[in-house]
Amino acid sequence: MNGDIAIGAVVGIGLIAAMMSVLLRQYRPEFALLTALAATILIFTGMSQWLIPAAQRVRELLEQEPELAGSAAILLKAVGVCFITQLACDLCRDAGENAIAARVETAGKAAILLISLPLFEQVLELVMVLLR
Repeated sequence: MNGDIAIGAVVGIGLIAAMMSVLLRQYRPEFALLTALAATILIFTGMSQWLIPAAQRVRELLEQEPELAGSAAILLKAVGVCFITQLACDLCRDAGENAIAARVETAGKAAILLISLPLFEQVLELVMVLLR
């Protein structure tokens, strides 16, 4: 699928879902959240068509540079945590649960910190080698 057409479809789905949510929120607020969730699933399903080839290309590049594979895996995990956390926070906010969204954000930040600890260790080891 052409990237220009794909982003147009995503924007279209997003705008239609937003309009439906606004209308539904007046009469059936519980359906507004379900509309947002359905649109999210639809958009992420469409995005998988972009992300799968990108992930395959990253894998190919990492096969050429195996010493970077560990660091790249950590970074990709962190990006995945960011996407999932942002999605959960947005859905919580759409449901009017700002406090829960804030706690999910905090948990996401803590997860990224834990995931990235091996990178911090590598940087610290490099600094120690350079200082000697």
